[in-house]
Amino acid sequence: MDLNSEQKGRRGQEILDDPVFVEVVETARTEIMTQWNLTDFEQTEMRESLYHQGRALDEMLRGLRTLVGDWAIAQSRKKTKKGMEI
Repeated sequence: MDLNSEQKGRRGQEILDDPVFVEVVETARTEIMTQWNLTDFEQTEMRESLYHQGRALDEMLRGLRTLVGDWAIAQSRKKTKKGMEI
């Protein structure tokens, strides 16, 4: 399925606004942080794994926000060009 940047931006915003998605992300983040806080400093492999899980979650959200941001910028540019046309 090939989507253009507008479709990707709209879909990204829908995903970020979806209450089920938000709940799942918050639950996952809380779980990761709780487990990380309960590990001993000597449990480096476990702590590193949890850290990377948190980073992966952040990267996924960053990717969605980037799609939305790119779309918003494109929309803004379109409006600016329309406003300049006489």
